[in-house]
Amino acid sequence: MIVTPFVPGLYEWGLKNIEGFLEAPGASMVVDAYESGDIVTTTLLTFLANLLFAALLTTTLPSLVIPFFGVAATVWRAVYIGIPFSPTSPEEAIAVIASSPVLVIEFQAYVLAMLGSVILWKSTFGYRRRELPSAWAGYRAGIRDNIRLYPGILVVLFGIALVEAITYNLLY
Repeated sequence: MIVTPFVPGLYEWGLKNIEGFLEAPGASMVVDAYESGDIVTTTLLTFLANLLFAALLTTTLPSLVIPFFGVAATVWRAVYIGIPFSPTSPEEAIAVIASSPVLVIEFQAYVLAMLGSVILWKSTFGYRRRELPSAWAGYRAGIRDNIRLYPGILVVLFGIALVEAITYNLLY
């Protein structure tokens, strides 16, 4: 968000990519739910989209195969989302400031998912420190530890999906 105003064309590039993403079949269902004004459907679809796409598919599942991949993918996702959120006018700056608590809270769930990636591979590579017999045992222990983070991730994502649905419905 900070760099975007200083790089010509970056805002437009980010906006074009986000618009393209929102037109994709799964994402367009979420957009349609927001436009319908149905808070329950909007909350559930936002929650599922954030859980499945952002937490599981972007962070957790790739990290099961590629060490620490979830950290890099989630940081890239934050940059990718931040570009079109960069304010280009004082009015947009006010809107960004007003919505920033929602973004900060939502990203805490993704930080927890990234932590799971780190814990998984720290456990795998540091299995001796955990007094485990093998790296495979460390990997399995890391997966169990990662799964223990998911109740917190679920609560944060559901809560923020509800807040997003309600505030969107009130504002638009």
